[in-house]
Amino acid sequence: MSKSLDIIDPKREERNEPDEHIVDNDELKVETKSQGGVFYLVMGIVALVVATAAALYILYKDDNPNKNKTNEATVSEASVTASPSASPEASATPSLTVTSTPAAKTETSYKEDKVRVANGNGINGEGAKIKAILEKDGFTVTSVGNASKTYTKSIVFYKEGKESLANAIKEAIKGEYSADIELSPSTVGQYDAVLALGSK
Repeated sequence: MSKSLDIIDPKREERNEPDEHIVDNDELKVETKSQGGVFYLVMGIVALVVATAAALYILYKDDNPNKNKTNEATVSEASVTASPSASPEASATPSLTVTSTPAAKTETSYKEDKVRVANGNGINGEGAKIKAILEKDGFTVTSVGNASKTYTKSIVFYKEGKESLANAIKEAIKGEYSADIELSPSTVGQYDAVLALGSK
């Protein structure tokens, strides 16, 4: 006797037709993996940002903002000698000794010495020009005039004991004239030194 087509084996029906409420395990794993991956990615980015911010804070942290400015100003104004502290309980901060060295120029005053400028090169106004240079350097020029002869080279004549004055005059005019010095009491007469201007 043949089976009726209307009769269906209930066990076979359950096996062959999937239930709509049952979710396949493979789909569940894929969904869980995708949600977990996004979570860990976001957490990794947050951790990276926090670590970077902490590192930058530690690197650029400055306990005393005026400390560097003060040290730079001190170093630029004076020379600094650093020596580490010798005591065992002292910190590693070196002690600073600031020494200021003013540029003191030792000059001998020639205000009491009488100097004459004699123009022996024939260039008008040279005597007055050299007088202004010498007076600016602290010399006392009591006379300016023309020399009795023409000089090919400038000479500073001086009397006994005034060699340093002659050298100082020679140094003062070196930007304009090259000069020799010569001891000649008879030439200087009443003056301590006489500058005879020669050719440039």
